[in-house]
Amino acid sequence: MAESFGAVPVHLTEESPRDRVKELTEGRGVDLSVDAVGHPDALDLACRLARKAGTVSVIGVYAERAEVHMGVVWIKALRWRTGHANVIGHLDRVLAMLSAGVIDPTPLVTHHMTLDDAPEAYEIYDRREALKIVLTP
Repeated sequence: MAESFGAVPVHLTEESPRDRVKELTEGRGVDLSVDAVGHPDALDLACRLARKAGTVSVIGVYAERAEVHMGVVWIKALRWRTGHANVIGHLDRVLAMLSAGVIDPTPLVTHHMTLDDAPEAYEIYDRREALKIVLTP
């Protein structure tokens, strides 16, 4: 899916994200890394993948304590952007763009199900077998 949008997919367990990023950036690291997971390992990886003077954006929801290797953050002079994804703040604009046809969400929708199938939809999503599911009444 990432590739279809022009991104370079890197599989977390089937390859080394650090080695792949070094290869793709000629050793520099990424300008911006995003932790949208909310797990300490994701935050650590985001810091390590960022280039010197790069930015780490942390929008993941943390339910646990996260320790950060401040030596990595300091030596790379990383800039951090943190906070929740302000969905409500963007909702009206995004809905207007959807209505106008500026944004087409269909490539992200992997399943269409009825509202009665919502429990099954959650199970499919939890098993990571779906990206986005549209539920209809």
